[in-house]
Amino acid sequence: MSRLHPWVLPVVGLGALAVVRSGVVDERDPYWQVRAGLENLDGAPLARPDAWSWDPVDALFVQTSPAWNTALGLAWRGGGFTGFFLVTLASMVAYVAVTLLLAARLGARPLPTLGGVLVTLLIAMPMLSPRATLVAQTLFLTAVLAADRARPLAARTPPLLVATVTSLAGVVVAGAGMWLHLSWLLFAPALWAAVAALVVASPDVRGRHALASLGGSGVGLALGVLAGPYGTDAWRISQQVRAACEGVVVEWLPAFTHGLWPRWGPTVLCAVIGSALASHWVLRRWSARADDQRVGLVAALLVLAVPTALGGVLAIRFVGLSLLALPPIAALGATWLAGRVTRRAGEDTPTGLFRHSAVRRWGNGRPWQVVTTLVLVVLSPLVVLSALRGGRPQPEASAVDALPSGCRLLAEPAVASATLLLRPDVPIWTDGRADYWGRERNVAAIRTFRGSDASVGPVQEATCVALETDTPLAEAVAADPSWTTVWKQQGLRVWVRDG
Repeated sequence: MSRLHPWVLPVVGLGALAVVRSGVVDERDPYWQVRAGLENLDGAPLARPDAWSWDPVDALFVQTSPAWNTALGLAWRGGGFTGFFLVTLASMVAYVAVTLLLAARLGARPLPTLGGVLVTLLIAMPMLSPRATLVAQTLFLTAVLAADRARPLAARTPPLLVATVTSLAGVVVAGAGMWLHLSWLLFAPALWAAVAALVVASPDVRGRHALASLGGSGVGLALGVLAGPYGTDAWRISQQVRAACEGVVVEWLPAFTHGLWPRWGPTVLCAVIGSALASHWVLRRWSARADDQRVGLVAALLVLAVPTALGGVLAIRFVGLSLLALPPIAALGATWLAGRVTRRAGEDTPTGLFRHSAVRRWGNGRPWQVVTTLVLVVLSPLVVLSALRGGRPQPEASAVDALPSGCRLLAEPAVASATLLLRPDVPIWTDGRADYWGRERNVAAIRTFRGSDASVGPVQEATCVALETDTPLAEAVAADPSWTTVWKQQGLRVWVRDG
């Protein structure tokens, strides 16, 4: 217990963050993913015609995260929103757990780890959600941690056995990853590069052992990708997703797009700067890597963090991968900074700011442990309240209750996605499945929802509408006498066509 005690604060603090993010879900895609998972459980094919829309497009609905969708569907069938909350919480706790294990592996101290990880995750907050990509990245980080811990064993094992074990592990990990999310088309080569960084940084893994590790893992990861749900079609499906979303979906837009850069520009800069500082640290210590086993692990994490940080400039979605890979490194940096401050505060003849007694007192870690504990106690009611929400979409959950059975709904993806789960009797026009709808429908949806014309086709063909009240289209619908307001709350309004 004495060894576990120092890590109680980071575990509790980051666990509380996981509870909050699981209880208050900003991402709306998980709701339609639950319905897709329910249909998977009933035996529906992974690629199937759409049955949710009153105006479907001429394409198959192809799931890019079938295993995650099925897990959500199973949780919903077993416990409704309680089951949904528990599974999303488990996904966040798993990510937090592997992050803390990586930080400890790097030698980070508990309290600085809490500070470094928390700051990084606050920047990455939109990406810390029950997304399939979070689960896929957790699997990647777990594989990196396992490969790092296996380095000493690989040096003492016959090369043929090393090649066999690494190839089997690669098949299992990449195969599971492809079923979780097609982003493993990126994670699989990144994992091989991470293994290469660990091997090169290990002076004991040389010659045939190194070739066995690299060759076995490479072959296994390649076979694992092919063992995914779509085999060799996975790349084509991934390219179709990119073509449908690029330039029209926010997460596929460049970070410095007009109107987006005040929010996402600083986020990308943080990822780039953090990756650059960590890369500088690795390069300085690379020549002495035999004496510092942290170098290989940091380099393995940067294999993912650096290119995705730069990729965030071109598409916002990539910066999340970088920020979710950096927290263990941030914990190491915070530990270095805390150690430097403590040493300065403990000098016999303090200089600079440390000449002040208050600065020296707070330069010691013990007062911060008390402060952190008090902060967690004060914030505990917020954590409990977030948990009680249980992942319910607010205010959409109340809005969809007001919809007449069988009406044709026109609503933006946030409301439509919640409707698909909570009111399966109500068909929608479009929802959060941007890859299914394709570029033409996505562009049409943007023009419709940003416009102010209530006479356009989708509005005229719909029989119920749910919109934010301060939009031009909402004002146009409100001014049309053929629409009657049936529900209004929290900036959202529902209309039903007369008759």
